[in-house]
Amino acid sequence: MRTLTVALALSLFSACLLANAGADKKIGDAAHSLNTQARWGRVDDAALLVAPDYRPTFLIHHRRWGREIQLADIEVVNIQLTNDADRASVYVNFSWYAMEDMTLYETTLRQQWISSKNTFALASEAVVRGNPALLTPAESKSSNPQATP
Repeated sequence: MRTLTVALALSLFSACLLANAGADKKIGDAAHSLNTQARWGRVDDAALLVAPDYRPTFLIHHRRWGREIQLADIEVVNIQLTNDADRASVYVNFSWYAMEDMTLYETTLRQQWISSKNTFALASEAVVRGNPALLTPAESKSSNPQATP
């Protein structure tokens, strides 16, 4: 009886480890895919990996990518998965150019991901270090008080 209990406990423990290992791979794949798509200016394709509630904000914050902002390099530096594998924080370093002056900047984003339909979806992003202009939406001429008609 004791052997059966130990065997059952070990199998449940290993099942939990395997479930989390699968989640580790899923979040890693999703984060790399979204950020690689964005690096090459395919923001609309990257948006397919964004949670529906955050997608409009994502598109506004990334509208300049591939046009006014050119990403030189990305590096996913850290992935922190919660114990229940429902959420993850992903830290990504970006090296990027502002096309107007060809200045190289660096920015680190913290991306919050949620488990969604057997994969992960981006739920929010925030600048944690570096130049915040990476996520700043372009100003429209009508909202600029110094713009001339």
